Amino acid sequence: MNYSSVAERAIEIVNRLLIAAMTSAWTSALDHQHALPTSEEDCSADECSEQERSLVKNLAEKHH
Repeated sequence: MNYSSVAERAIEIVNRLLIAAMTSAWTSALDHQHALPTSEEDCSADECSEQERSLVKNLAEKHH
């Protein structure tokens, strides 16, 4: 058995696993990047109308 070919295969397998894990983490981060605020306190009275706060609350409840 040639040790260098075994090592090359092991490195290639680890490389593929790392690429898959990083791709998964990246796509997961992108999914959460555009998330809406999850509570009413994220939308203060100065910044949001009552209708906007209600919309944020309803969307957050549906998301979870």
